[in-house]
Amino acid sequence: MDDAEKLIAMNKAFKILRERQRRNLEKYPEIKEIAKKIRVVREKSVGNEELLEKTVENLKRRGFTVKRAEDRVEALSIISELLEGEKVIVKSKSNLSKEIGLREELEKLGFDVVETDVGDRLIQILNEHPSHPTGPAVHLSVKLISEKLSEYFGFPIPPDAGRIVELLREDIQRHVKIANVGITGANAITKEGAAVLLHNEGNIFEVMHRPKRWIILAGIEKVYPSVEDAIMAAKLQSFYATGEILPSFVEIVSGTAKTADIEKKLLKSGSPEEVILILIDNGRSRIANSEFREVLYCLGCGNCVANCPSHSVHGKKFTGGRFALIDALYGRKDVLKLCLSCRRCKKNCPMEIDIPKMISSLRDGNEIVNFLISHAIWLNERIKLEILKYLLK
Repeated sequence: MDDAEKLIAMNKAFKILRERQRRNLEKYPEIKEIAKKIRVVREKSVGNEELLEKTVENLKRRGFTVKRAEDRVEALSIISELLEGEKVIVKSKSNLSKEIGLREELEKLGFDVVETDVGDRLIQILNEHPSHPTGPAVHLSVKLISEKLSEYFGFPIPPDAGRIVELLREDIQRHVKIANVGITGANAITKEGAAVLLHNEGNIFEVMHRPKRWIILAGIEKVYPSVEDAIMAAKLQSFYATGEILPSFVEIVSGTAKTADIEKKLLKSGSPEEVILILIDNGRSRIANSEFREVLYCLGCGNCVANCPSHSVHGKKFTGGRFALIDALYGRKDVLKLCLSCRRCKKNCPMEIDIPKMISSLRDGNEIVNFLISHAIWLNERIKLEILKYLLK
């Protein structure tokens, strides 16, 4: 019953997202043309070692410390070394940090790692599994959240979304004030030597300005030829993730804080003392040189997940779209038996990534048999969900 309630809440949220996209598509018809342009950019950029090397060179020239990590183990080693002597670490939403299990691994080492995005903080406190890359807590109803947070904080919290957000922000702020180091992801890194970050809550302002060190994590596929290309991609990601053409904030960071107010000499000024960008491969080079290269064109908007009928009934058992494919590429091929081969992930992807074709090439067995079995499993789960939905009214 508890799982059913979460799935019902998630599907309701996804329906709201799709309706907002439909309404706003009339206001922003140019989004389709932007998608075509960025698809070409991604084709030329992903796996382009020359572009990546030039980007690294310019990032260093502009004051970034750049480190390369071949895999998850090396990335975690670099990060833990950079955090030596610290106790409280604040971080913002990052799919890459989830990919390498950053928070969990740092907690094992004794660090107090605090998520500063409201949705991720909820997931952390309630020990839940995220349901969407940009809306991790959309499967949790206000009623369920208020009940579980009341248990966690030890006092009654009303089922009021505004009060819940206010309470979580107060909790986050307590940790931000005492943290010396912040960790974020990056939506893009550009050839000029800049990192581009999108956010709606304003928490990245606080994370990136910790006094000692700001650590940025980026996959090597996040490279773009220019800031202009990255901003166009940001519009796409925002629209397909939230239904709005732009997020509340777009950060273009091209170095550490500095001033030229005295004799036009560039001098370091303000916090943080150091900005470190960690470029993580973790299998991306291998994928870029394989038949699955196209999956790296992904912008991380999660629209494939929001339109996946299999994810709508299976939830975390089948992460949906590009994320289910990535699970399979990293060894969890068994999840592909739940894919319905409906092709909605490709239809709703701004990059038109042919996820269904790649899933078919990875999945074991006869495709017709797979089709029949996946639909039989889906129908059974859908009927059960509809029955529970009726009982929960």
